[in-house]
Amino acid sequence: MPEVLDSLAKIGKGWELGEVAWRVWGCILFNSCPVSEKEIEEGTGYRSGVISISLQKLKMANMINEINMGGDIRYSINTSLTDAFGKFSKRFFEDNIKPVIALLSEKLDKIEDAQVKKTLCELIDEGKKLDPVVLILSRVIEDINTSTIKTVEETEKRSGIVGFTGTFRESIAEIKEGSKVVFTGSVAVCTPFIELLAYTMRDKRFDMLYVPGADAKEARKIKEIENIGYSVVDEKGDPKNPDAVVVLGGLAMPKFGCLPEDVTRMIDEISGEKHPKIIGVEFMNMFERAGWDKKIHFDTLIDTIL
Repeated sequence: MPEVLDSLAKIGKGWELGEVAWRVWGCILFNSCPVSEKEIEEGTGYRSGVISISLQKLKMANMINEINMGGDIRYSINTSLTDAFGKFSKRFFEDNIKPVIALLSEKLDKIEDAQVKKTLCELIDEGKKLDPVVLILSRVIEDINTSTIKTVEETEKRSGIVGFTGTFRESIAEIKEGSKVVFTGSVAVCTPFIELLAYTMRDKRFDMLYVPGADAKEARKIKEIENIGYSVVDEKGDPKNPDAVVVLGGLAMPKFGCLPEDVTRMIDEISGEKHPKIIGVEFMNMFERAGWDKKIHFDTLIDTIL
């Protein structure tokens, strides 16, 4: 950990966030759960005022997530380094290089030495060339961040209900028999899909629960009903310590869903000491369109087109 923090501090010296902010980021990185400002203070030895300033910088750079856990503000790492790099590059150009080029352009007529003037003209031209380069870079990074990079196997096209359920079954293949699987989705909209997915795992003898609207207190059991299939029943269950959490895309729908922070908070609340596999099941790229793929760290993301 000290070696990593020292390496991050070196990055901080070269970037505008500074060494302190990168050490604070590193402290958050080495915690498995979201941490409070007090815990960061204890982990780094920095004063609370210094940490508050660093956290503000990190939030502006989109390098951390702020989570309200029962009135207690905590912080976790946003692993999208591409997003942070894009913001840094653009800001460095806008705040540092561009003003210098503008100043040189303004004062160029006052330069009498022909060779110096020629050199400055070349420098100004190079600066102007960087403008579209930085713009293109930021757009490329934005495109990368709004797309989900998947393996060849994951992007294989399948059709029909069998393709949908088969893909989901493969996503939970490594989950041991008898494990606990928690589904969360929007009320009514996601329920039938959850019952269908539960049916695909009927031979795994999972302990399955449904958390409507990411509200863990409302968790209900999913049971097999003879001659009917699998159904959410009006019997409360304990969603804590799951081996997998399946998040349905209906939660990202306006009017039907909730905030992504509600989902991350629920996952943190029920996970305990476990690190459950997080599976996203979406329709029509709902998570990407709502920006949830940047806020929830899905281990697997299954997209379905209706």
